[in-house]
Amino acid sequence: MSTAPAATTLFDEIATLFASAPSPESILNFRPSQASLDRAGQLLELNRENALDDASRAELDQFEQAELLMRLVKARIRVNQTNARSPR
Repeated sequence: MSTAPAATTLFDEIATLFASAPSPESILNFRPSQASLDRAGQLLELNRENALDDASRAELDQFEQAELLMRLVKARIRVNQTNARSPR
């Protein structure tokens, strides 16, 4: 089992995605691995229980940053797709 924080793994997943020169559809279809989703769920549960230590808080913050990045990228792709389909 890896000792790397799952948030780092999620950033690795995102970096691997972008390094592959993905199509806009591939980016829109990107979903984190099950391991990343499971770890995020664990951290959210600890947060609800007010039981996060500093390292876990930092890891959860990284998940939130990664999610925000992907939401922004996906939103911009959708805007570009809408603009491309609109008659000028």
